[in-house]
Amino acid sequence: MDKAILRSKYLDLRENVNNRIEKEKKINNLLMSLNISSKKIVSGYFPVRGEVNILPFIDFITDNKNIVCMPFIKKNNYHLLFKSWKKGQKVFKGKFNIPTPLNGRFLTPNVMLVPLLAFDKYKNRLGYGGGFYDRTISNLENKKSLETIGIAFNEQEIESLPSMNFDKTLNKIITPKGIIQ
Repeated sequence: MDKAILRSKYLDLRENVNNRIEKEKKINNLLMSLNISSKKIVSGYFPVRGEVNILPFIDFITDNKNIVCMPFIKKNNYHLLFKSWKKGQKVFKGKFNIPTPLNGRFLTPNVMLVPLLAFDKYKNRLGYGGGFYDRTISNLENKKSLETIGIAFNEQEIESLPSMNFDKTLNKIITPKGIIQ
């Protein structure tokens, strides 16, 4: 199936998920159960366009002394950069109107939480089509140990996603029903 058609379908599906708050709570609880070491730098994201709200988890790991960073889009056709952020710190509307830390230092994460539109059992992901996460994962996995964790509702699962050679699979995907490894 054509990726553009899939994007439209799953964007609409994700924005209209039933029992969203209950499902997001389950996802945040599963994330908390991972016991991510405080030595890890974790990249999160500010939820937009129906993405799963993981900010309760971000607050939790910040309280547990983890360093958190959020995506910063420098320019198109480039990998993401990440700026440190804590709850209460100022953000601004960056590229594509995505909230971005106003201040903060640039960091390189060890753990990357990845929003997605759709996924399959092989841990392939469908994003918005800009290639930012694929380029970022490719860039970072060459520099340091990186764990990638997709975040989604079960409704976003598809039997099989079309995949290109530059598409990066994820290490795990967390849904309200559990962790796909």
